[in-house]
Amino acid sequence: MPFPAKGEWTKLAWWIHDHLPYATLEFFPTNWAFNIGSHERPRRSIYSFAPRTNGEGRHRNGYLTRVGMANFVGGHRAEWEALAGVFDLAR
Repeated sequence: MPFPAKGEWTKLAWWIHDHLPYATLEFFPTNWAFNIGSHERPRRSIYSFAPRTNGEGRHRNGYLTRVGMANFVGGHRAEWEALAGVFDLAR
């Protein structure tokens, strides 16, 4: 199933961030392809080679989140909730 719009990979990224013990995530521009890494001392960073829209409407790649960024802590349900019905992710 193809995903409908550029930048929507962030929904999956935030769901993983909120629910899984990962060390690193790297997202790529095609078909929501990503690498997920594990480590005994995880850094928990999400980096993207795929563009996303920033608050100014510009498309850019780079870190979605990592330790020290304001969006790192707390839940991100509002960011990924649209996927809940598609993948039964409401848990």
